[in-house]
Amino acid sequence: MDKFTKIVATIGPATESETSIKELILAGVDVFRFNFKHGTLDWHNKTIQRVNNVAKKLNKSVGTLIDLQGPEIRLIMSQDEIDISLNEEIPFGKEAIKNAGTKGISFTHTQILPYLKDSQKIIIDAGAFEFILNKKGRKHFLLSLSKGELKNKKSVTIPGSNFPAPVLVERDFEGLKLAARHEVDFVALSFVRSAKDIQLVREKMKKYSVYAKIVAKIETKKAIDDLDNIIEEADLVMVARGDLGVEMPLEEVPYYQKIIIKKSIQKNKPVITATQMLQSMEHHPHPTRAEVSDVANATYDLTDAVMLSGETALGEYPVESVRFMSKTVGFNEKKNTVDSRVRFNFELKDYEELLADSAYGLLLQTQKNKLHISGFLVFSETGTMARLVSRYRPQVPIFTFVPSAAVGEALTVNYAVRAFVHKIPAGQREILQNDVREAIENLLSQNLIKKKDSLIVLHGDTITIVTV
Repeated sequence: MDKFTKIVATIGPATESETSIKELILAGVDVFRFNFKHGTLDWHNKTIQRVNNVAKKLNKSVGTLIDLQGPEIRLIMSQDEIDISLNEEIPFGKEAIKNAGTKGISFTHTQILPYLKDSQKIIIDAGAFEFILNKKGRKHFLLSLSKGELKNKKSVTIPGSNFPAPVLVERDFEGLKLAARHEVDFVALSFVRSAKDIQLVREKMKKYSVYAKIVAKIETKKAIDDLDNIIEEADLVMVARGDLGVEMPLEEVPYYQKIIIKKSIQKNKPVITATQMLQSMEHHPHPTRAEVSDVANATYDLTDAVMLSGETALGEYPVESVRFMSKTVGFNEKKNTVDSRVRFNFELKDYEELLADSAYGLLLQTQKNKLHISGFLVFSETGTMARLVSRYRPQVPIFTFVPSAAVGEALTVNYAVRAFVHKIPAGQREILQNDVREAIENLLSQNLIKKKDSLIVLHGDTITIVTV
């Protein structure tokens, strides 16, 4: 394995072809994200199927992630774009966009107006535009604190608003139907406010027969306030820095990135770091030094995965973006030498956690004794043991043999885990020496290990060292 940190890439018009998908996978993409804020249902349906077909042809375990729209507020105007001047007052509300061609602004959730106070700050397009709400009797205006060309359908953030928006919108239910149809691996929930939001979505997913893992996107101040409970309830966590940087001062985002990642690892929840990681590569073939440092910093934070958005969805250099990201994480993750048990002080609450801790301890002991271990060989019905070993961020791959492709694809976001399907014969209740031999032959045939390599083997309640 060239890298252990996983890469999530957003697919879009720039990368929807079979050729592009293949190039992205070969460049290092582990999971494809489908952003339900954009694109038609038909496009998502066809593109998810295309990704699955390409992955199958390449014999690669590739995850799929549907990112639901959630209670997001979007801009509505009667024009595709309008020019905004500094200190300009623009009519606001449903009536302001009633006539085509008029210069006015409204939102997708028109019922929000009663919850907005006079002088409320309103942020549009992730901070590109700022407005102050002025209420003048029955009429409402937005006073511009910015200038420029404002485009329709941009995101809207209202810091401190208590608007009781629904957890899911109508389009999200169509997304859940697609997730069930294609057995999507991950469903991301936008603008999570509390653990109750995740509980509600989990209930809806059961109703639609969706068995994907839930990704809680931390992008609101309310989510930070309920962070421990959200991490406990979610299956995965995403540090969604774009809207988080609008909801709170930008200078605080790096601190909370580290807090979210640390707490997620302690709770054995995979964590994705996202937003503007290589944004300049949307239009340039090389990233900035600051962007490379940002990706490397996430690696030193020990994130499971890093994510690309516009770089791969719309950008001019999508494959190059993945290659740069892959090289950056691949180099820097190997410079992490701190014992993660000291760094995270893991609580060992059950036998599986004790077993994973012992396996990692064995790796460290063998390294001290100058015995080279080429990786872990894990047999797991559910993937749990692989996840537990992964949270220690070992400097060797975790080759994991699972009973189905679905279990394997759910591991595509976990640090250092590489999954393979291995079906145990009916009636066989435990892993036998023959299963271990077959797994080793599989790894040898793919040149993932060599003769005389040593592996730490985990199955059931057993830990052994096997030399190939």
